[in-house]
Amino acid sequence: MLTLTRISFRQLLLVAFLLIAALLAAVLLRGLYTLEDLVNRSREGAQRAVVLSAQAQGLGELLATMERSARQYLVLDDPALRERFEQAAADARTLLGQLQEHASPTQQSAWQESVDQIHLLLQGPRETVGLRERGVSESFGRLVDLHAALTAQVRAGNEDHNRALQAALDASRTQLGRQVLAAIVVALVLALVFGLWLARPLKRLERAIVALGENRLDEPIEIRGPADVREVGRRLDWLRLRLADIDADKARFLRHVSHELKTPLAALREGVSLFEDGVAGTLTD
Repeated sequence: MLTLTRISFRQLLLVAFLLIAALLAAVLLRGLYTLEDLVNRSREGAQRAVVLSAQAQGLGELLATMERSARQYLVLDDPALRERFEQAAADARTLLGQLQEHASPTQQSAWQESVDQIHLLLQGPRETVGLRERGVSESFGRLVDLHAALTAQVRAGNEDHNRALQAALDASRTQLGRQVLAAIVVALVLALVFGLWLARPLKRLERAIVALGENRLDEPIEIRGPADVREVGRRLDWLRLRLADIDADKARFLRHVSHELKTPLAALREGVSLFEDGVAGTLTD
């Protein structure tokens, strides 16, 4: 497993970019997932509202068919009308079962009692048609009230579902905003930390190069940091040693030249002094 001292500067820079990109990508994916979830819930809620509204409307239409068929049967005594009533009542019972989420057991029981009462009132002699018709009207009045209450409950349930979805949307928006803000702060902190960490060995390299330029060759160069930066530091220290050797060779060369020129220069100086003193006679022009 690679340690930090074996990782190069470029690898560290790549790791920094990948960490920041991964953080921002995670927040982005989280936002997309939340948005997709809310869209699905909204779509399901809309479909559910449409289905419930259609079922409530269908129940009302079946109730109208039941009432019309029952009243016509009382007048005409046609078995086909009785059969139509029975079929509409069975379909209404099926729809009522599908609406059991909004229809309480008490409402379902009251609905069934009213339908059973209508069944009993449809049977009887012709002489009691008027009395039975009033009873049928009262029973259908109770069914109409039950249907109105059920429709109101369906509407209220849809509104509650919409409010819950809106609350979930607001909560998700707030949470996503906090996550984005936190991700931005963490990304800035990571960028600052990696920037300072990666800039430190570069500063050391700069100081080492300035020291070489100012001929401070007695200070060893040791750069800590990534592997490639430390390798550059070793090369600079090798260059320092080479410059120190060249400077020492220059000093030795100057000492040798000074020593070799010292004796002939002294003889020339002595000869000139003799000429100036007139030892060899007067000098001509």
